[in-house]
Amino acid sequence: MPPTPTPPSPSHNPLEQKLDNILTVIEKMNRRDKWRTIGGFFRSIIAIVPVLVFLWATWYTLQNGDQLLQKITSMAAEQAGRVAQQNTNSLLNLIQKKPAATQGSNAPTP
Repeated sequence: MPPTPTPPSPSHNPLEQKLDNILTVIEKMNRRDKWRTIGGFFRSIIAIVPVLVFLWATWYTLQNGDQLLQKITSMAAEQAGRVAQQNTNSLLNLIQKKPAATQGSNAPTP
C-alpha cells in the first residue's frame, strides 16, 4: 500500500501545498511507470518465445529435412503396402470361396 502523504502543516502557504501535491502525484506516477516497465518486459519476453520456436523449427527442418522426408515416405509406402495386401487377401479369399461353393453341383446358378 502506498504511503499516505503527511497532511501539510498550517504554516505552509498555498504555493507549498500545491508543490507538495505535485510531488505526491509524481511519486505515484513514478511507481506506476516502474511496474508498467517491468510488466512490459515480461510481456515482450513471452511474445518472443513463439518467434524463437519458429526459428528453431525452421533451422531444424533445413538441417534434417532429407531425413524427415525419407521417414515420411517410408511410412506412407509401408501403410500403402499394408492396405494393398489386405485388399488382395480379401479378394483372393472371395475368389477361393466362390468356386468351392459351386464345385459340388454342375448346374449353372441363376
